[in-house]
Amino acid sequence: MRQILTTVLFFLLSAFISVHAQTGSIQGAIKDAKNGEELIGAIIKVQGTGLGAPSDAFGKFRIDNVKEGTYTLEVNSLSYTPKSVSSVTVTAGKTTTIDVAMEQSTSQLSEVTITAKGNRETEQILLLDQKKAVIATQAIGAQELSRKGVSNAEGAVTKISGVSKRDGVKNVFVRGLGDRYNTTTLNGFAIPSEDPQFKNISLDFFTSDIIQSVEVNKVFSASMNGDVGGALININSKELVDNNALQIGISTSINSQVIGSDYSLPEGMSKFGFATTSKSPTSQNGEQFLNGYTFNNSLDPLSKNPLFNGGLSVSGGSTFLNKHRFFVVGAMDNKYHYQEGVTRLITATNPKNPFRDFDYQQSSHSASHMLAANLEFNLRNSQLHFNSMYLHTATAAASNFYGKETELFQVAEDYNSEGYTRRLQVNDNSAIINQLIWSGNLSDRIKYNVGAAVNHVIGQEPDRRIVMFPSIGDGMVQLGVGEGRNQRFNSKITETAVLPKASLQYSLSADLGNPSYIEIGYDSRISSNEFSAPIYNLIWAGGQSNLPTFKLDDIRLDPYFNQQSLSNGDFRVEHFNDTYEVERNNHAAYVDLVHKFGNKLTLNAGLRADDIYTKINYKVNRSADVGSNTIDEFFLSPSLNTKYELNEKNHFRTGISRTYTLPQDKEISPFIYLGIDGNENGNPNLEVSTNYNFDLKWDSYLSSGDYFSVNAFYKHILNPIARVDQGNSAGLRTYDNVSDHAVATGVEVEVRKSLMNLAEKHRLNAGLNASYIYTRVNLDPTFFVQNTSSTLEGAAPYIFNADLTYNLLTNNNTSITSALVLNYLSDRVHTIGTRGFNNLIEERITTLDFVTSLGINDHLKFTLKAKNLLNPEYKLTREGAGSDTDAENVIIRSYKRGAAFDFGVTYQF
Repeated sequence: MRQILTTVLFFLLSAFISVHAQTGSIQGAIKDAKNGEELIGAIIKVQGTGLGAPSDAFGKFRIDNVKEGTYTLEVNSLSYTPKSVSSVTVTAGKTTTIDVAMEQSTSQLSEVTITAKGNRETEQILLLDQKKAVIATQAIGAQELSRKGVSNAEGAVTKISGVSKRDGVKNVFVRGLGDRYNTTTLNGFAIPSEDPQFKNISLDFFTSDIIQSVEVNKVFSASMNGDVGGALININSKELVDNNALQIGISTSINSQVIGSDYSLPEGMSKFGFATTSKSPTSQNGEQFLNGYTFNNSLDPLSKNPLFNGGLSVSGGSTFLNKHRFFVVGAMDNKYHYQEGVTRLITATNPKNPFRDFDYQQSSHSASHMLAANLEFNLRNSQLHFNSMYLHTATAAASNFYGKETELFQVAEDYNSEGYTRRLQVNDNSAIINQLIWSGNLSDRIKYNVGAAVNHVIGQEPDRRIVMFPSIGDGMVQLGVGEGRNQRFNSKITETAVLPKASLQYSLSADLGNPSYIEIGYDSRISSNEFSAPIYNLIWAGGQSNLPTFKLDDIRLDPYFNQQSLSNGDFRVEHFNDTYEVERNNHAAYVDLVHKFGNKLTLNAGLRADDIYTKINYKVNRSADVGSNTIDEFFLSPSLNTKYELNEKNHFRTGISRTYTLPQDKEISPFIYLGIDGNENGNPNLEVSTNYNFDLKWDSYLSSGDYFSVNAFYKHILNPIARVDQGNSAGLRTYDNVSDHAVATGVEVEVRKSLMNLAEKHRLNAGLNASYIYTRVNLDPTFFVQNTSSTLEGAAPYIFNADLTYNLLTNNNTSITSALVLNYLSDRVHTIGTRGFNNLIEERITTLDFVTSLGINDHLKFTLKAKNLLNPEYKLTREGAGSDTDAENVIIRSYKRGAAFDFGVTYQF
């Protein structure tokens, strides 16, 4: 890794010296000649070169890589007379500054073809979009992600007010509402999950290399997906902004807990980060016991030397035929983690004496691969966009558990029911996404947007291996016998979805400054989801006298489980297959009206009609649960939103809407999934939830860099769904409509403030968002013995995000950006307790990151990230046990993630 890094650095430095020996830069500001107001989105082009850039929210622009010489600048801005600036001299290695004053046009606008694009990766442009929008929305762009050291969309949304993430869970909570209440889209098209445990695709799939911006829409209109109660999260994929771009980046990092750890990994993942398929035996004619043992992955972990993390990314694009564009980005990443802690299960009657009490260690290796491309064809009156993306992630983990378990290790009663469990697991998920979007103008007032997406997602957990060993004293263990004590598991889920949509928009005003229009539209999702989980129990049949025994620190299973031992009758392979299928056929039509009354009030009213059909067929848990369930519903979802501009700086927005929430696939299938913290299965009898949403927001745009907002909200949810304990000794959890209604209400505050700006060189900026979220659900006392009410699952009452950023720009265009980023989450419910159990609680957590970067002449950039500096302990606890509500919480699981230190370098040609 060091040799690769050294080679790349040498290459980048050489290229840097070569390029800067020949080119310079042009920068400046575009303003209104009459009042001096900065002009946003003006297009500046260097005549005869194909180079250009838009002006930002401060009216400023910068064009790099201009060869030495004398040029003419062409400046265009809507409603202003085009202007040419001649005799602009560029000197190699230097920056020429040109300020341009534009005169307002007095003649009718003629058609202007603009080939440069506004950069919606920047914080200023996104804030401007937010200011113009009728509906309250929030977004975070690539520029802010870089400044805060965020590596993917998952980290991006957690920097937005009211959004939190549960550690170890792939998806986020918005205003206290989790995965089932949110919807994820890419460029406006819904994306299915790659994991049967979730509704939404994992947001860490989408690395910062492919993100232009991430929008979090917590207020709804008729044109949005109706299956949403928390937020619609839309990821906009990165596209070409300038006429040409090429960038390469490399990074390396280390996690503090990996250093010096006893690190091991399972077989089943290649060095390139892809799962290697284990050839599982197949059943002939459905027989229960098999004669073949063809698994090619070892039952024993492989000791590894902890490695440095590494990442590589390349992106680039260009215009062609002077008006069309393409952009391609590829990235790969490898990370190594290690954690150790405790995991427990308790009874309701004796909480201080857990019946499961394990110490555990877990080593893991995660890898990701991404390749994305987009094509943009600018036709006479329309645009055609094609987006294609391949995403892949894989994780291999080896976990060791040692301690007491009164059921799993019953044969070891003389040894305090102690024992050891080995879990080797590989997860491999991939998604192929293709989108085609055609938009344009039929006339001066009529716009259209037609598109379709085809998504194919595969989620695999190939050859998970769980083996249990009761203790027999003196540091010795023996092979466990009994149901599920030695098991191999191989699951695969595939989903193919087709998503067509079309809309037609008619402008109600010829005034370009009046956003009034009426829009009608249609969208649908036609998908099929197939889940299969072959399970193999390895049952020892060689007799008690021949039962394998091992030293605890030297367990080797492959000599005992192989084809020869199976043929000799030492063990049997019991086989059964769990399956379920989900068919979705959802169609929706909507009408959306936006009308501006005078100069201050804008109204948005809409109605959406959804015809929902979902059917699941299942045969799971050794065919003990066989059946089907159908959801066939018709929903009307009205919405009413208003925007009132008190003045240029202060805007008020309101939102009222009704939406719905469908159960997830896993929540309506009774398949039992074996997790580290306990087991879960679904409930086929779940009902659909209905959400009533109310929002009130005040935005104050104090200046171009300062912003303040307060957002109050209230949600009334009918038939809320939550994860609950089943109250049995297996620690099984399920899902239920826990009440006739639940409420979620709160307030969110966001502040952005410029603290210092000295001579345009030294800048100090601060950002803060804080949320208070109150949730309450009244529970059925006949079922929820200990709890008559609870907060919603995953809802953190207090969420706090803050960042402090320092920027330094020197005379030779060297820049330094340093940011300190803080996040705090308060205690929140993990699982609602039933039948004598109190709630499971995720305890409060505080994280601190430091990110600094050094940029040299806008080409070479070095970045250092120190993440999770406080290295807090993550704790899952059971609330005051039994009827004694003042009792201390019992720790169910605890661990630390370790601090991570990352160094990266990028070069932009």
